[in-house]
Amino acid sequence: SSGINAEYGEDVSEIVTLVQNRFGRVALFHCEIKHAARPPHSSLSLARYTFVVKVARSKLSAVQREMLTVVAHTQDTEESEAEQWIADESERLGNDPDKLEALFISLIETADQMRHSDLENSLLNAGK
Repeated sequence: SSGINAEYGEDVSEIVTLVQNRFGRVALFHCEIKHAARPPHSSLSLARYTFVVKVARSKLSAVQREMLTVVAHTQDTEESEAEQWIADESERLGNDPDKLEALFISLIETADQMRHSDLENSLLNAGK
């Protein structure tokens, strides 16, 4: 049989709904609903494609949400602190989504450069 999409209750060990995958079927889940897609059974030899589309009411809210996702996954910070920092930066930049996005990209590039530099230093020090 093919894979299954599961919708979870408040306790992620409780599955509330299962949606069987079928040709031509589309399953949509609100981003706040805990859900997961299970892979198809190994006997299924045909391709199965999954893609995610994120939508937002405005570019500003989309940038803010993406920033929150990245901060939540990369920093040792409470989500409420991250939300407040993002709100403060948004306000500081006049709630201009393009300026906030430029700040976000700049922060990501700086973090990547720092990781790359740390890795180079670690490799150089390991050789000594």
